[in-house]
Amino acid sequence: MDKLDKLFDRMTRDMMHYFIAGGLAEPDGLIRTVEFFLSFVDKGKLSNKLLDEKIVRDALIHHMPKHMPLFIDESFYAYQILLDLYSALYHEGIITEKDCKNMQYFIYLNKTTFLTRMSSPNFWSKTKLGIMDEWREGNFEVEDSYTDGHHDYELEEVPQKSNLNNILKFPKKKHTENQEKSYLIRVDLKGYKPPIWRRLQIPADITYGRLHRILQVAFDWEDSHLHSFFVDRTKMIGPSELEMSRFSEEEQVIDEDFREGVKIEYIYDFGCDWDHRILVEKIIINEEMHDDHAICVKAKGDTPMEDSRGNELWKPFDLATINKKLERE
Repeated sequence: MDKLDKLFDRMTRDMMHYFIAGGLAEPDGLIRTVEFFLSFVDKGKLSNKLLDEKIVRDALIHHMPKHMPLFIDESFYAYQILLDLYSALYHEGIITEKDCKNMQYFIYLNKTTFLTRMSSPNFWSKTKLGIMDEWREGNFEVEDSYTDGHHDYELEEVPQKSNLNNILKFPKKKHTENQEKSYLIRVDLKGYKPPIWRRLQIPADITYGRLHRILQVAFDWEDSHLHSFFVDRTKMIGPSELEMSRFSEEEQVIDEDFREGVKIEYIYDFGCDWDHRILVEKIIINEEMHDDHAICVKAKGDTPMEDSRGNELWKPFDLATINKKLERE
């Protein structure tokens, strides 16, 4: 059995997991996803082209959306199976662990554009339109787009780190050990009008793992899906069991990244993509921190219910209830 056969054998097992877990009618769409992607990128030769971001991006946001017929629910699993493809390439010894994580992160950065174009007939070829029309038995009704007004759907460039200026600043006065320190942050659930946000005062010197639990309470999530933090879009922090994460949230402390004006992205549920923007508004010195637990100072907007992306159902928030739960985190 050659490398390609071994890879497909491993991927078939992964596909059956999504087929069963996702309740898909049949796994053919997932099989076509891997075959189509490999065929376009490197003609099935498992070459270094699989690590060429330009070629992979072209496959993700141009070639696949234009030519590959998949229903919207299949497209979500197709995205996930592409992440798993790189895991399989790593486990079969074809790429390194570092290459695997780099490419999974790169695919993640292009997720919105990929799913948007996969669900929008504006990007489909005539052949694909015809196939989708035939699948709907001649009654062509376009399913709700993945985007559904939540994002700006123009083609997104992979964000680059901004250049630091060369202006020298006088050193700031260091905090003494007896000074209390905390952060005032505003967390917005992106893509909603009117906006949904929470303003929190959180202790300093806590891990990202604890920050995750605080955010789960603040937005009344159920902590039943994967999540990760992204600092400057270059540093990925998540649970240690999440293979994609470059830094462990159980070990990484927020003080390393939290400065006034810093924006950090927190993604909860890689399927629905509840995207939160954390803005560090203020560093607070010498102010009591309420027994060292977070408090929600102000909140706006009800929270969508879990797994309701695209057909949002809402649960009302209560500030007093949020703060009572935060006392335990």
